[in-house]
Amino acid sequence: MLAIYLHDAKRAMCGAGLVALALASSSCSAVVSGTHDTTFDFLVAPLPAGTFQGWTDITLGEDISSFGQAELYGVTLQVEKPPTITDMSFMSTLTAYAVNASGQQTQMAHVESFQRGETSVQMHVDYYGDLHPLFKDAHTIHIIWVGSANPAFTAWPADGIWVSGDVTINLD
Repeated sequence: MLAIYLHDAKRAMCGAGLVALALASSSCSAVVSGTHDTTFDFLVAPLPAGTFQGWTDITLGEDISSFGQAELYGVTLQVEKPPTITDMSFMSTLTAYAVNASGQQTQMAHVESFQRGETSVQMHVDYYGDLHPLFKDAHTIHIIWVGSANPAFTAWPADGIWVSGDVTINLD
């Protein structure tokens, strides 16, 4: 099971507006273009089969059509807590899919393997096109996370492992 809790969803939504949300009272043409970052958190707790899945909604305060091209530049993951987990090797694989309004899934990024000792992992970006058609509505992009747990990892905390992520996008 992969979960994002309400307070984290709110933080992701606030961050997802990027710097542009701070300018919501400005005209659309004054929205800051360029590279922006936002963060999100999620809990990894594998099912008995060793897999996990979940979703994240990232909501913008502006209509996505008020921006020109929107592109994914990168996603970086790191362990948030507990402090006893020192690397990302508790996961074997992870893939992020965007799901648009018609239910079509588009693979956005993935990690083929997590190595012992890696404290931060850059996901491989698979989608280099414009993000506009991937939004489920004018403000929200819906991301599904699908992964597998490392079967050799046996130190699962009862409450799972929190992972934080940093997303970098470019707005034109």
